[in-house]
Amino acid sequence: MKNVLIIYKFLPQYRVDFFNKLRIALQNEGINLKLVYGKLKNKDSLKNDEVDLDWADFVPNKVINIGKTQLIWQPCLKMIRKSDLVIVEQANKLLLNYYLMFSRHFNPYRFAHWGHGRNMQENPNSVKNKFKFLFLGRCDWWFAYTEGVKEMLMSYKYPESKITVVQNAIDTNTLRNQYAEITDDEIKKIRESLNIKGENVAIYCGGMYPEKKLDMIIQTCIKVQEQIKDFHMIFIGSGIDSYKADEAANKYPFIHYLGPKFGKERVKYFKLASVQIMPGLVGLGILDSFALETPIITTNYPFHSPEIEYLDSGKNGVITADSPEIYTGELINILKNKRYKLLIEGCIKSAGVYTVEQMVDNFKKGVIKCIG
Repeated sequence: MKNVLIIYKFLPQYRVDFFNKLRIALQNEGINLKLVYGKLKNKDSLKNDEVDLDWADFVPNKVINIGKTQLIWQPCLKMIRKSDLVIVEQANKLLLNYYLMFSRHFNPYRFAHWGHGRNMQENPNSVKNKFKFLFLGRCDWWFAYTEGVKEMLMSYKYPESKITVVQNAIDTNTLRNQYAEITDDEIKKIRESLNIKGENVAIYCGGMYPEKKLDMIIQTCIKVQEQIKDFHMIFIGSGIDSYKADEAANKYPFIHYLGPKFGKERVKYFKLASVQIMPGLVGLGILDSFALETPIITTNYPFHSPEIEYLDSGKNGVITADSPEIYTGELINILKNKRYKLLIEGCIKSAGVYTVEQMVDNFKKGVIKCIG
């Protein structure tokens, strides 16, 4: 039996279903999957979405801080020696990756990167990205998040034959089922608890940090409510900027900050909302939007994650200019003219395309090709 090892610096809740399904899919092909993960000790840990997995191995990360730079050593060399394929996240700060790039030349295992190809939240010509590009080709295989990542890798002469596009996704089918199970009575209770009487409700759900533009969201909501009196805004999530949502909720009765929520409890609020407001960084939240029939309204912010490729503006969501005035005007228009109803139809179609089942199948095929 072949052995595949995936090393992850921490285990977010949204990845659990993928790893569980991938483990079974590979077992059916005679391949044993091992997962090693650590835990975060930085500002990202404030998202409160880390979990554990009973069949995986938790190995504490060794964190090295040099000024503002954080480096991480993942101490799992013994497990690597027993593997036929080692798959890691592509990140400059993961010291183990450099060891694997070198040692693969003297060991029988194959080494693969999984990720974006570059830091999407920085300029492609930044020092960090230039450093990252130096190591793009120093692996035996690439598991690229999206077609756009594949194209970027090929532009750096990485061979197409060694790239698997995994089509990064989450468990949208479970989300769809949870959405369908929510009753009118449950929604009525939420309306009463938040004193929401109209249909013009928006939601933000995700991590709360500067790239998400919470200040712009709050100012947009204030201006929308001036023109649409029954407008309400729901914030769900946590992070270093969560205090902004909390302060706004204490000041404005139409703004509600509910903190982090998970599972079906989170889904209820999407069923109440007509649109998801996210002018800043969009990542996997786009799949929440599709599965929960709540189209994202975003901007052409230059540092979106690769999943922005899934958004077809005007069909399953909307992308405006990165301008507070234009964004606010478009949101008012969408709500007043109920344009979100057409966008919801596009969301439903897209939810059937971008699934974790398809991601698992893509990943499995890439593993089989790589270890041959």
